[in-house]
Amino acid sequence: MELRPSAQPDPSERFLRGRKKRGRAGSWLKKLLRMAFVVACGAAFAASAVWAVSAARRSPELSVHHVLVEGNVQLSDGEILEFLGLSRGSNILTLDLDEVRAKLLRSAWIQEVEVERVLPATLTLQIRERTPVAVAVLDELYLLAGDGTMLDQLSPRYDVGNLMLVTGLKDAANLVPRRLALAGSLAAALASDDRVETIVSEIDVSDGPSSIALHLRTHPVKLLVTRDTMLDRVREIAPLLTGLHDQVARLETVDLRFAGRIYLRRGDITEPLLNQDNTSLWLPTGGAPF
Repeated sequence: MELRPSAQPDPSERFLRGRKKRGRAGSWLKKLLRMAFVVACGAAFAASAVWAVSAARRSPELSVHHVLVEGNVQLSDGEILEFLGLSRGSNILTLDLDEVRAKLLRSAWIQEVEVERVLPATLTLQIRERTPVAVAVLDELYLLAGDGTMLDQLSPRYDVGNLMLVTGLKDAANLVPRRLALAGSLAAALASDDRVETIVSEIDVSDGPSSIALHLRTHPVKLLVTRDTMLDRVREIAPLLTGLHDQVARLETVDLRFAGRIYLRRGDITEPLLNQDNTSLWLPTGGAPF
């Protein structure tokens, strides 16, 4: 067998191979240096950010210097600031707006509030208050909102105007929340119609939504209504009230709870009102739904 020397690579090829290997090692070194630079820059940026935030928290220019209150009528700015309870030097950037809002909503008067920061040092509060629609008669007198919220004890500072009274809010011993809600919604509904607001002085919700008693301002007459048809039935009977009071002796109650029918109670007698155009007023009846 003939032995031949193994083929030797060309010197230039060996040189190129060596350069390629050294090139790969240099590439990795550059990547490591680049990564180290990026990490160092990131650390420096984070440190500067922490320092900046810390400095901002201590900066007196970013302390809350002004609180702008808008939309309040019943509550004064001072009362709202008291509810807010901001500590001296509170920082506008770190102030928890949800917590601010929650503090303000603890007031029964405040139904909704929008809170915004205005840099560098102003907090704005856009207030929407509840409106009293009635005076709740309990052991004391209280202002009642349309959603059934008890607002405040009645005092001379409040102008109640023609607010109606609401009674029957308690059972044997306790205040009944569903009666508060019912009374508030009824008073708000009546107050929305000028034609009926002026004739009702008191709402009694003792018997619930299916038998509500409305006492009138100008006539010693009680109207019985249901929640669902109250406004329509009161509008229906309002033009007849003066004539009924003048024509019907000892008229005590006008029952409007039954669709298409009006019952009158005078003393111990209950009769239906036949026609609402007064062409014929009475029909004998053998009974009534009292």
